[in-house]
This record gives sequence, structure tokens and C-alpha cells, in this order.
Amino acid sequence: MAMPPMNLNLTPAHEPPEGITSNFIDPPSLLPAAIAVAVIIQVLTIPFILARAYVNIFIAKRLRIEDCLSYLAYCGLIVYTVLCTHASVIGGAHHMWDISIAQFIRVLYIFNIVFINMSITTCLAKTVIFLQLKKIFTTRQRGIVFWIIIGSLVVNVIFYTIVTFLYTFACTPRERIWNLFTPGTCIDTNTLHLAGGSLNVISDIEALLVPAWAIWQLKMQLKKKIAVFAVFGIGIIAVTVGILGLVWRIKVIEGSDYTWLMMQTGLIGMAETAAVIIAGCCPCIPRLVRHVKGQASTRGGYSDGKRSSIMDKPPTNSNPFQKYLARDSAISQLASRTSEEHLQLHEYPKVDVDGNSGGSCISVERSTERSTSDEGRRIERTTHIVQITSNSPTP
Repeated sequence: MAMPPMNLNLTPAHEPPEGITSNFIDPPSLLPAAIAVAVIIQVLTIPFILARAYVNIFIAKRLRIEDCLSYLAYCGLIVYTVLCTHASVIGGAHHMWDISIAQFIRVLYIFNIVFINMSITTCLAKTVIFLQLKKIFTTRQRGIVFWIIIGSLVVNVIFYTIVTFLYTFACTPRERIWNLFTPGTCIDTNTLHLAGGSLNVISDIEALLVPAWAIWQLKMQLKKKIAVFAVFGIGIIAVTVGILGLVWRIKVIEGSDYTWLMMQTGLIGMAETAAVIIAGCCPCIPRLVRHVKGQASTRGGYSDGKRSSIMDKPPTNSNPFQKYLARDSAISQLASRTSEEHLQLHEYPKVDVDGNSGGSCISVERSTERSTSDEGRRIERTTHIVQITSNSPTP
């Protein structure tokens, strides 16, 4: 298609409604709202990211794959924020009839990058959630909970990979995505936006219901179940914002003021992405709180040469939910380095009385030593002795 004989910098991107005149000088703008939303979202998200980082650096002192993905997702959120703000500055926060065709072309280009970034970032954030659910609620026996979480994870990755590909190559050539004067063909982007929003909501609901169902299997009182679920309850906000985003996508499809409505949709998507990232960081909060309380107890634990009462208590079980789990439950102990090592320990073969075995093995003996302090308090100390036996017979 040949370039039309018009000045693209002076021609409105859309005819104004009756009784309204195009305003290229000082039009109504969503820029202040966009900046306010971006600042609020960052203020709400940063504390959770810092909490996760503190746990990784000072408590766990290691990084897992879900931690790395969470930080990458937050970097994606920062890029998302910058792109939306930039789109607002160049005209994306104005009504269609208050920007020129040339501005509209530049805005469409940024919007396309925004949707690509949103798909990748949301995929990373939701992958974090499903990996954490797998770590917390599954066993080596791979029961129904395991397969539901793994299935959700795989579907999540496949869905967002497809959506990212479609947003990237919606038109051939790609330039036609933002420049309608470029000859070529495109898929129905309205259907893509609607499908993306719908499946996004389904994914949010799934990420909320899976832990809710798993927690419901715990053998504890309803009040305690609700307290445990509160750690994952931030997902309710993600579902709510996701539904709101779907409604706005429908408005974009049905309306004619594309830039004004799409900018609002982008801001809602920013909030949804942030909510998913926060939901992925929430399981770190109880561990951080326990650590802080423990530090406070330690600092105040010595008075007049006496030990704090915290020293009187025996070590707690590495899995605080263990007593609530049925023997045949599909939910395992809360994953931890200690519990994983013990699970591996029980899988090793036994040593026979002659000292031979079918392979290397580990036998563990436990000797218990009890001592009583001068104040009548008993401290129980357990020693683990690990003996490694080779395949060679004893001479």
C-alpha cells in the first residue's frame, strides 16, 4: 500500500466524536495516573523482593531456581514500568483523536513490546509459584498433588510461550504490527488479546486453588488452615486484577479509543504482574519473621548470667505441619534441606552382619546424651555417627 498523501504528524489517528475537536497542544492525559500507579506498584513490590533477598543471603545462604526466576520477573516488571511510562509520554496516554498518526505508530510499537514483556514476565512469576508449590506440597512418591502441580507448570510455560510468539510475530512482516501502511498480513489481534486475558485469569485462579486444595488436606482445625492459606492468599488480588484486565481488554475490542483504553489495560496488567510476583515471595515471609523473632530473643536472652528460656526448648521438627499430615497423605513434609537428606538416607541399602552389601551404604547410629544443668533444666544432645562401608568384603 502506497503512503497516503497526508502529513502524518498533523492528521489525527482517529476522527474525534461529535462536538469534540482534536487537541495536539494540551490534551487530557493519563500520564499522572500512569506515574502514580507505577510508583505505588514499586513501593508495594520492593519490600517483598528485599525480604526474599534477605532470606537467600542471610538465612538460607543459597539461591534456588525459583529465587533466580523471581528476581528475573521483578526485572521484567521494571522494564514493563519503564515501557508504559514511555508510551504515556509519547502519546499513549491520550485519546486517539488527540494524537497524530505518526505518534500512534510509535505508540503501537511500544505497546507491542509491552505485551511481549508482560507475557515473559508473567510466565516467570507464575513458574516461581508452581515451583514453590511443588517444593512445599509434594513427595517423592509423586501423588496426585505432584502431578497437578507439574501439569499446571507445564501448561503455564507452554501457554505463555505460545502467546509470546504470537505477540512477536502477529504480522508478516513484523513492522506491520505497528505500521498499517506496511503491506502484509496479520492474525486477529483482538482474538489474541481476548484469549490471552482469559487464559491469564484461568492461570491466576489455578495458582490460587492448587495450594488451597493442598492445604485443605492437612489434618488441622479450620482456623489453622485459614492461617496457613493466608500466606498464599495474595493470589486473590491477582485473580481480581486479572478479571479486571480481561474486562478492559473487551472494552478495547469494542471501543474506538484504542490508546486511552489500552493504556488503562496496560496499567492493570502491571498491577496483576506485581501481584503474582508478590504472591511468589510470600512463602519467604514466615521464615523471615521467625528469624527476626529469633534474633530478638537471642539479644534479650541473657539476664544476670542466666540463659533465655528459648534454650530450654528441644529442637523443633523441621516440618511444622508434620503432625497434621495423614500417613497416606499425598502431601509431604514441607521441603527443607534436612528433610530431603533424611528422605535420601532411608533409601540406602542395609549392611549385613558380615559387613557386606550390594553397594555403598550409610548406617546411622544415634547415641543420646542427657545432662542436667545446675538449675534443674535438662538438655538433650543427639550425636549422629555416619559410617561408610565399601563393596569390598571384610578380611
